[in-house]
Amino acid sequence: MKNIRERIEGFLSRLERAEAILLEGRVHRVEGLPQVYVVRGSEHYLVDLERESCTCPDHAKGNTCKHLLAAVLLQRAMKQEQVEQVA
Repeated sequence: MKNIRERIEGFLSRLERAEAILLEGRVHRVEGLPQVYVVRGSEHYLVDLERESCTCPDHAKGNTCKHLLAAVLLQRAMKQEQVEQVA
């Protein structure tokens, strides 16, 4: 079993890759489904934030995948943008 440091390092590595995916413009919201995103990777993966799911092999293994993290980051940025527009 991995110690806490190894688990945190693994998560931070995934988060960095998720940020890169977002910055590369590979995350797209599905029109009419505010919690659903398509993330372009080696294939196109469908991320459902409400169900906390992704169609990628890494998520199927029980991991919090970079695609899911990238969709969360995009959703967070969009919410922040809305708050700034109101203010």
